Amino acid sequence: MTEQKDPNIFQIAFSLIASFCGVQTKENMARDEAYIEKNGIKVYVIIGFFLVFCILLTLFGIVQLVLKLAV
Repeated sequence: MTEQKDPNIFQIAFSLIASFCGVQTKENMARDEAYIEKNGIKVYVIIGFFLVFCILLTLFGIVQLVLKLAV
């Protein structure tokens, strides 16, 4: 087995976004699993909560914009 580089923050974020949508590649999933086994899941959980917060904030903003324009 070859030594893989640890993913950076952007790779983790894109990996989480892809997994939210259900389109994660096997290579990325293997990289993520190797990183989690080596360093733990804490980074993925923190970034996941941040991404969910951003999605909810975006949806709230869109709804507020639509309601303001509908009146």
